[in-house]
Amino acid sequence: MIAVKPSPVQPKFSFSEYDGITIGGQPFRYFETRENGHMFVRVAGEGVPQVMSNAEISRYLTAGKFACIPNRHQPEHLRDRILPEGELLSLKDTKSHKKAAMRLAVVRATREFLDDDSNNVCRTATSIRPFLGAIKFRAGEILDESDPSQDSETLPVPKKLGAKTVLEWERKERRFGLAGLYDRTSERGNRDRRMTADELVIMGKVVGKYLDDQRPSQAIIFNEVKTAFLDENDRRRAAGEPEIICPSRETVRQAIRKLNPFDVTLTRKGREAANRQFAPVGMGLHITRPMQRVEFDEWEADAITLMAEGGLFHHLTNEEKKALGLDKKTARWWITVAICCATRCIVGMVVSRQPNSQSALRVIEMMMRDKGVWGDACGALTAWNQFGWPSVIVTDCARYNISSLVQARVSDLGITLQYCAAANPEAKGTIERVFGTFATQLMPRLSGRTFRNTVERGDYDSVKRAALNPEEFCSVLVRYIVDVYHRTPHSGLNGETPLDCWNRLVEKFGVQPPPDLGRRRLIFGHERERTVTRDGITILGIRYHSEVLARFMTRAHERKVSIRWYPEDIGAVWAELNGRWFEIPAVFDRYQGVSAQEWVDAAAEIRAQNARNAEVNFAVVRQALDFIKATNSAAMTGVGLIVEDWSEKRMEYEHDRLFIGFNTSETEPENPYDGDRDEWGTRLATADSTPSGEPADENHSSAEDSASGKFGPIQFPDHQPVDGADAADDGDDWTLEDE
Repeated sequence: MIAVKPSPVQPKFSFSEYDGITIGGQPFRYFETRENGHMFVRVAGEGVPQVMSNAEISRYLTAGKFACIPNRHQPEHLRDRILPEGELLSLKDTKSHKKAAMRLAVVRATREFLDDDSNNVCRTATSIRPFLGAIKFRAGEILDESDPSQDSETLPVPKKLGAKTVLEWERKERRFGLAGLYDRTSERGNRDRRMTADELVIMGKVVGKYLDDQRPSQAIIFNEVKTAFLDENDRRRAAGEPEIICPSRETVRQAIRKLNPFDVTLTRKGREAANRQFAPVGMGLHITRPMQRVEFDEWEADAITLMAEGGLFHHLTNEEKKALGLDKKTARWWITVAICCATRCIVGMVVSRQPNSQSALRVIEMMMRDKGVWGDACGALTAWNQFGWPSVIVTDCARYNISSLVQARVSDLGITLQYCAAANPEAKGTIERVFGTFATQLMPRLSGRTFRNTVERGDYDSVKRAALNPEEFCSVLVRYIVDVYHRTPHSGLNGETPLDCWNRLVEKFGVQPPPDLGRRRLIFGHERERTVTRDGITILGIRYHSEVLARFMTRAHERKVSIRWYPEDIGAVWAELNGRWFEIPAVFDRYQGVSAQEWVDAAAEIRAQNARNAEVNFAVVRQALDFIKATNSAAMTGVGLIVEDWSEKRMEYEHDRLFIGFNTSETEPENPYDGDRDEWGTRLATADSTPSGEPADENHSSAEDSASGKFGPIQFPDHQPVDGADAADDGDDWTLEDE
């Protein structure tokens, strides 16, 4: 847009009573000029006159709210000279301009002879006719002189030029100016077939059958037109009426071409195809800051991977591989990707055999986590540090995305979740375009590519050429996103790379910090039910206990509680006790930061090496966890991108396989929730005892440490009583409230 700065001194405008004035879209006419400005009245003669100063008119002109068309209300014979029929001459085609230029040259040559007194020529056909040859010759010279540098040829003067034609051109130019030399010969003629009304009705009914989802060809429509006309003529002959003429194939084809293109696409190809082809495109989204709008969707990768027996999959049982869909020799994967619309950076990605609610929640969680651990494990040269708390998340209406599980968890995070209409991918065009980039830029570089259809695939054997296992496939995806896609200039960012755009906008606006570990456990944790015993809550052989849980056990009649178990970090769980949620830590601190898969692999290793021992020293557990993390960290990190199956069925299977009769001994140095330990572990409070060194009525602080704080939409109290009666019986004092 041109920057316009008003001048300190405004010009004095002048108007004529014949001018057409438009103010704010309303028609006015000039009335008079006064000291305080110009007065305009409505064309209809109603309403209050409008008085505007020169400065106001100047501001309205700049804003495009004031228009003046000179001499618009002139008399008919004078108005055409200024604006012929309201059409601008500059909009005429090139041929019309050349014809007008030739006629103007003839008019100028004629006037030269008329102005020369020695020729004794007047404006009559008899007087002009002897000089026609000289006039045509002079007109040719004028055309050559008008634009000698013009590359295109000018329209030559007609050889047969009559005297009356020359005088008619001169008269029109004298009366209407240059506009009088333009004609409308291009609009002449009737190119339609001269068909009767009956013929048009019969042909129209049959041509309308072209608008059908069966997509009949034009040849079929023409044959049906001939059949319809033959039937009509048979009827007319029987009734003694004159016969009608059947239209030609070209006439039928032209009638089909005159059908509305939108109606043709809508009826023959469907609404989705019609919208893609004809839906208007506006300015698009106006996104200014990182994580303001995040879109995510699923895409079935055009590649087949090998289910190789190596790396992490060496530790999986056949049942686990079957649960993950990895029991086949080859497989295709679904990729769930989230993208920041402002910067075009990929902020989340998970791989699964089939998209589901867990994959959706997993990618939402990844949006708010630093993904550098995955980039480092895959050997990326660029940091994958694009994360933050999104404001709006946009996805499609797949059944797993609209599930109550996803909606409730996203609502708990205070994020607005928007769904696109079905069969409307352009509503989230940013993520759809990313999948197109993957299909054209990444997949052609991988062996085992499946292509989009059999025509593109040809004789390519995708199964035999599959060479990547799932871990390698995840590494390829991460390296491409971090080192290639984020560092490639993006046309949607005016040539800026997504990484540079992210760094620039983060420096300008910043990003909202992600939720802490406790809140992630509570929101993204898996819902389970467990029974509280003297040992606390046991999940996969790990005991979780605290003073609050011990007091609850001594007072509650129903010991089955709801918990939230977070497989990414099994160092603690959340438990609902009398309507209030508490974070219960593991008895041993060594489980902090350990994932469920790492613990299952360590347990399998321990079980294999200590098959005869019913009880395992905790030092062995520590060593096994360190071994798994050190020797298989890259594989474990890679599988963090693969959605794991932690259903109740699998957890029961793992418990029966690894943890029946599996116990650990030896203590850890210090528990953050209870410092009283001895050689047997943590000493917990019971109904008849209190922690050593503390009276029963001074336990408020230790219980307070294990309670939750205030988390956004979910509000928890800042303190909690741990008195036996309050913690176990008075459920009304502690409730889960919506803020």
